[in-house]
Amino acid sequence: MQMCQSCSMPLTKESDYGTNLDGSQCVDFCCHCFVKGEFQGYMTVEEAIADSINFAEYAGMTKEEMLVYAKEHYPKLKRWAE
Repeated sequence: MQMCQSCSMPLTKESDYGTNLDGSQCVDFCCHCFVKGEFQGYMTVEEAIADSINFAEYAGMTKEEMLVYAKEHYPKLKRWAE
């Protein structure tokens, strides 16, 4: 399964994908993180990790589990690894 390389959201349907500057589909990032060729919201990986607890329920995790997951996986995602 493909996931957003910024927040790790699963990309399962067309509407999940972000958009490039020209309006085409961006295959690496979700519609919440990347719009019209620009990142939205977060400025640092640390801020993204801290915000991840807001999505714990959606991911089927406790806030503590989500925080552990984010600390381990977010720094490896394309947006943060570069």
